[in-house]
Amino acid sequence: MRSLALLLFLSLASPALAQDPPPAQPNPPADDKIDASKLGVSLSKIQKGLFIADAREKSRGDAMHLEFNVQVYGTAPKIEVLKGIDLLNGGVPGSAPSHNQMIEFWTPQIYRSPTMPISTLAFWAANEIFKKSSKSRCEEEIRNYRELLMQGVSVAAPRCTQ
Repeated sequence: MRSLALLLFLSLASPALAQDPPPAQPNPPADDKIDASKLGVSLSKIQKGLFIADAREKSRGDAMHLEFNVQVYGTAPKIEVLKGIDLLNGGVPGSAPSHNQMIEFWTPQIYRSPTMPISTLAFWAANEIFKKSSKSRCEEEIRNYRELLMQGVSVAAPRCTQ
């Protein structure tokens, strides 16, 4: 019975004994005074601001109206919105596809024939120019033949045919 009572007492008292001790108060630094001149604080500006605030409060006469002015000086961080995006070369990531990209997407591979090579195009153009020039040369020859026939000159027939 005694052991049961002792066990009951210890089980109830253990949470109270297990509590952490209160944290120790940090010791205040000894003779470590802050130099206000190194902080960039101007005592004269603070006094002037307090004097102006006091004068405003007295002129209004309303003690319930509180006015606070906070001036913060510092350099603003650089805002880099388009960092890592090349706007001069290529499309913008996440934007709509270009016209050529849509055509490539919708056209099946078997219908995407390569374009005509420039050498083939140049050969075709040269051939057409040659045909036109030979045709005009033939027409010139036939016209001259007719003129000579009309004048009564005996001339051989032209060799070209249209």
